[in-house]
Amino acid sequence: MTGTNHPPLAFSAWQFDPDQPPFHDDRLNRQRYATRLTDFVGRLGAGGAIAIDAPWGGGKTWFGRNWAAQLRAAGHKVAFIDAFEQDYIEDPFMVIAAELATLLDDSEGSGRLLRGRAAAVMKAILPLSARMLVGAVGRLAFGAADLSEDIQQVVDAAQDGVADRAEKSIEKKLEEHEEEKKSFVEYRRALAEFAAKQDKPVVVFVDELDRCNPLFSVRLIERVKHFFEIPNVVFVLLLNREQLEQAVKGMFGRETDAAAYLSKFVRFFFRLPAPSAERNSQYRSQATDFLTQELSRYGFEPSQNRAVEGFYAAALVWVHAARLSLRDMEKLCALFALSGPIGPAGLLAYLITLKLREPSIFDGLLSGNRDAHKTAVEWINGCADSAGFASDSTHATYLAALRELHFGSLAPDKTERKYLTGHIASWIVGETGLSLDRAFAIVLARIDLSLEV
Repeated sequence: MTGTNHPPLAFSAWQFDPDQPPFHDDRLNRQRYATRLTDFVGRLGAGGAIAIDAPWGGGKTWFGRNWAAQLRAAGHKVAFIDAFEQDYIEDPFMVIAAELATLLDDSEGSGRLLRGRAAAVMKAILPLSARMLVGAVGRLAFGAADLSEDIQQVVDAAQDGVADRAEKSIEKKLEEHEEEKKSFVEYRRALAEFAAKQDKPVVVFVDELDRCNPLFSVRLIERVKHFFEIPNVVFVLLLNREQLEQAVKGMFGRETDAAAYLSKFVRFFFRLPAPSAERNSQYRSQATDFLTQELSRYGFEPSQNRAVEGFYAAALVWVHAARLSLRDMEKLCALFALSGPIGPAGLLAYLITLKLREPSIFDGLLSGNRDAHKTAVEWINGCADSAGFASDSTHATYLAALRELHFGSLAPDKTERKYLTGHIASWIVGETGLSLDRAFAIVLARIDLSLEV
């Protein structure tokens, strides 16, 4: 219960609903991409990793969750890992190995065997300090497997402060190297045997990789390559390639060829097509449908009154001009619901867009900074150039009128109204009209979300 009569503001429209069929609310017709990728996964006999690339807010998680559900329904064994939720763990090998052990468990105890093999690998790859920290976690994830048999010996050596103890420990580590290599081979062999028994490829989704700390992200893709690249196991990495490349450069230096580095670990990058202005009529239809459904969640219909109709029309302009992502559109409608339908709908849609995409300009306008008006005009100019609206179109006139409104705030007595007239003026500042020097202050206050009374 929300305690009010207003619809909840939870951003649930693009969250996966396991109780519904996969892609049941596929507003952007993306199931076809999943069908193509499923065919590709079936042909990737050698296994390995592929990546689905899309910008933040582009719907990667929703797409991945629905595709995973579709694969399960088709008989694939599927795991879904949120890497960001688990990047506090010392080594991502543990995360992946635990998921696979659970996924491939059967009546013959396959999961128990895989956990044992994985524990041996973890003992080799984790530093001793980390083994102490993850001992309890390891027992939880892998059962009773002992990951730190030698911890007490190391602690005793440190307490004694005897140098030759440390030297002998190093010598022992060198002697154990062959055993460690053997544990790697045995784990891969066991995993390969269980994977080969599956009728269809095992698919492991890894989401939010680009949001993890750089060390965890890089280690994860390396672990996939070195330990889990086996036939009939396919990893699907859901990521923003540009951000992940920045993580690689953060690890190895700004001069690193991050694209070449990632290509060593990822077989293919697939770009998830985003709604874009270049798609013209298809894009307009998709954006229109999405905004209509988002507004309907809050009880609004585009044609119910002038305020909602005006906001809807202006929002469509900004979807094109500012290249709003799906998440941006979702928040745009939520902030509209919070502020309530008001007459200056065209101005409201613009300022909400500014709050989402250029918060520093928004804050400057809110504080009355005159330079913020100049910066906002430059931003509008950039959006207009990028969108390529015809000079005599309503969209172009709307943007020109907003520029005049900014100029009017700077010099209300000297601003000529060439575009901010007639129905365009009614659209932007409402039918009753707001004074040029007060329009921004009044509407900004509606969407500031300040807790001050």
